[in-house]
Amino acid sequence: MGDKSEVAYCGLFCGDCVIRKGRLAASARELLGSMRSPEFQKLADGLAGLRPDPFAALKDHRACCRVLDAMLHLDCAKACKQGGGSAECRIRECCRDKAVEGCWMCDDFESCEVLAWLDPVHGDAHRENIRRIREEGLEEFLNGDKQW
Repeated sequence: MGDKSEVAYCGLFCGDCVIRKGRLAASARELLGSMRSPEFQKLADGLAGLRPDPFAALKDHRACCRVLDAMLHLDCAKACKQGGGSAECRIRECCRDKAVEGCWMCDDFESCEVLAWLDPVHGDAHRENIRRIREEGLEEFLNGDKQW
């Protein structure tokens, strides 16, 4: 069972979100601490030249640090309806403008261009959740499996 406040406007369940759980950002922060040390940088540069197999990829450790820097932004302490998630979320803005609890209260969700913003990351998962909420109700949705 989940908490209603964890159901985002878009139908995703914030409690299942890998960003919301915070592990990615915490792991990235920890790894960056080690990788930015002068000792590691010297080791990585040296091993990449000294023993290309299996350490050739270590020459790219600075690029890895840039990826880890980006992962530091994958941290969300609050659910969507509690002010978490993306500040640029047009879905939240649309639902608030329409004074609805979520996209499941809107008949246009299947073809909604605002909701399509999530497609590159979630595919059709948010729409599948919305369909379930519409069919079964929010309580039943919270008791079952949720798409992410």
